[in-house]
Amino acid sequence: MSAPAVASTDSLRTPLLQMLLGASVISSSAVFVRWVQIGPAASAFWRMALAALILFAVVGRPWQRGRLRDWRPDARTLGLVMLGAAFLALDLWLWHRSILYVGVGLSTLLANFQVFVLAGVGALWLGEHTSWRLWTGLVMGLLGLGLLLAPGWGGMDARFRLGVVYGLGAALAYGGFLLAFRAAQARRGRTPNEALQWWLCLGCAIMLGASVPFGGESLWPTSAHDWLILFAYAAVAQVLGWLVIGRAMPLLPAGIVGLCLLLQPLLAYVWDVLLFGKRLGAIELIGLALSLAGIFLGLARGDQPLFSARRDAA
Repeated sequence: MSAPAVASTDSLRTPLLQMLLGASVISSSAVFVRWVQIGPAASAFWRMALAALILFAVVGRPWQRGRLRDWRPDARTLGLVMLGAAFLALDLWLWHRSILYVGVGLSTLLANFQVFVLAGVGALWLGEHTSWRLWTGLVMGLLGLGLLLAPGWGGMDARFRLGVVYGLGAALAYGGFLLAFRAAQARRGRTPNEALQWWLCLGCAIMLGASVPFGGESLWPTSAHDWLILFAYAAVAQVLGWLVIGRAMPLLPAGIVGLCLLLQPLLAYVWDVLLFGKRLGAIELIGLALSLAGIFLGLARGDQPLFSARRDAA
């Protein structure tokens, strides 16, 4: 009777390692935003524009073996992808500002509250079953967030408070993106997932590029250092991280998926401490633990991966 259990464990080992790798990789996203010396909308534009180039030239290669035809989704699928691109552009516009205003760790934690956005939409409009885990996780997450923000809140300036609002707004926008992109993936037919991601990156880049002048930012990096960081941001965080996660996620139980994804906000705090001198007191550490535990409960619903069909491209 032991052989099947061993086989089952072995079958999970590779996707588990892939999930851990992918979550670790994407945890670096906010670090790149802090390092680059251009505006938040401009850095978001280059993330998506360079990722589109990489996906087209390196990953997809649609010109080979007559694959170009399969890279053309039908009109409804493309419309859903473009709707997702609009939400993702708004998410990145808000999140990049939150990173600069409140720091790498807190901004990433705030954006991960999209878990509850998705679960709430599923429960209220899509008729999905909800359990005590969701509501308990939401309460724990909010209590933890309160503990993280409470120390010194009265002394925090308007910029910091605006950054918190931006982070929560990014969570809402990210939830909208995930719902739209999930619907596109469900009806993509023969269109490869890499193609949907390419259309997503292209649409998102166009929208973000159009927004840059309105924020008084310069679109073009002025140094080789910035170009290197932006290319690494696109290649590592957007292409590598989410391709790895997207392939591993459907193969793992929801609890394992949720636990692995907690590496993103947790490691973001680690990078904030190591690279940017962030310091957390005892109350803030308790708040961080509560928020992470709450997000985990929100992720771990039922026996199937909550994100099996939708978090392949962010």
